[in-house]
Amino acid sequence: MREQNVEFGVVLVKDCVVTNHSEADKLIVAWMAELGRPVVLLGERQRRTYGRRDLAEWVASIDTRRLPWRRMTVAA
Repeated sequence: MREQNVEFGVVLVKDCVVTNHSEADKLIVAWMAELGRPVVLLGERQRRTYGRRDLAEWVASIDTRRLPWRRMTVAA
């Protein structure tokens, strides 16, 4: 997705991943390598975000049902 000329990915994860910063950081590194762009993690139920502050705040402020979602997997 692109917002304010920044391309980034939003990855839906279990809520416990967003609160476990060690695990969240590992996933961000893995997804950044896969997508070649910054990544924000989004908790699937509580909708908490984790990642680059400006992008995470933007994702937290929108209706995420409107994002162009697609299913992907990556080995972390």
